[in-house]
Amino acid sequence: MKNAIILFLMFCLVISAQAQVKKHIKRGRRYKSESQFALKKHDFQAEWEVGRETVDSQLTTIAYPNLELHYALSDRLEVNAETSLITTMVSSSSSQKNTTGIEPVLIGANYQVLKDSDNSPSIIISAQLAIPFLASKDFTANHLAPIVLVDLQEAVHQKWQFGLSAGVIWDGFSTSPSFMYNANTSYSFAKKWMLTAECFGFINHDLPQNNLDASLAYVISDLIQFAFTAGTGISSAASKNYFSVNGTWGFNTSKKRQVH
Repeated sequence: MKNAIILFLMFCLVISAQAQVKKHIKRGRRYKSESQFALKKHDFQAEWEVGRETVDSQLTTIAYPNLELHYALSDRLEVNAETSLITTMVSSSSSQKNTTGIEPVLIGANYQVLKDSDNSPSIIISAQLAIPFLASKDFTANHLAPIVLVDLQEAVHQKWQFGLSAGVIWDGFSTSPSFMYNANTSYSFAKKWMLTAECFGFINHDLPQNNLDASLAYVISDLIQFAFTAGTGISSAASKNYFSVNGTWGFNTSKKRQVH
């Protein structure tokens, strides 16, 4: 019964973002570091962030917030739903135009194909689908926009973790996908702190967008943490800079969960 209630609430969140859209405004960077599949069966987790991205001298995007809900159907499989309330600020020499709305809602799933061991990394397949009409007026897309990623994570030491991921993403406006990549490493220290650095980017028919960022997180538990992230573009087509405050909060819906 509890599982059905959680899934129903996530479904309500997805359908509550009503919309019709026609105007293409560049989608902002989500300020979230890659992380190993950590949810256990019946875990519910909300992942949030409030951030600001300076794309160039004329365009700035503010997310407040980006919200992603996760629910673990098993120790290997989770479903998720994601939405973002953003404001884009377009500046010219004589004026500034602000547009606020909800980006297309995404629904998706993560599946851990292989758990990490001494001889092999953890392998996770992630997929999301952006629904173009589940957005506010100025942010709807023209097409369904899938995202497919393969993520490899390996703990080489009790405190060190490395990851690589790659995949394809459609933006909802072009029928051609972009290739995306991410290389990251995390280091845990002083019991509750974790430092993450990553290099990520998008490659398509235009110039590549390559970025670097770092995140400092205070980890309260497996399901609760708070972090600050900042980054910069390292190629001419990438965003100039961005920063955010983000975190996770969650609980296990089953009283039988074992502490890990």
